[in-house]
Amino acid sequence: MEDWKQKGVAYYANSRTKQQMPLYYQLYLDHETNSERLDIAKAARSITIPWLICHGTKDDAVPVEQAHLLKEAALHADLFLVESDHVFDRKHPWEDENLPFAMQQIVEKTIHLFQKS
Repeated sequence: MEDWKQKGVAYYANSRTKQQMPLYYQLYLDHETNSERLDIAKAARSITIPWLICHGTKDDAVPVEQAHLLKEAALHADLFLVESDHVFDRKHPWEDENLPFAMQQIVEKTIHLFQKS
């Protein structure tokens, strides 16, 4: 941590693109200063309408366990797991006519949620 403070930045590899992504020390300070406001579990508990948590089971950026923890905190959420990666098998730029199967499942589940509400 001391080295990070001195340099002001740390770099982490994006597991998908392999880019070195900078995280500036100010981000850490902002998080520490606003940790109560930035509490994701607390925010999830405060949502009182139906909502959907979608997560890829093969996500190497955010472990699927995080989706389960979010669901535990979220009183009104459904958890929908899809056998896919972090971006539901999409890529940028998207040039195909059709969505990948995983993303199509997300779209259909989302439409179903709106139809139920």
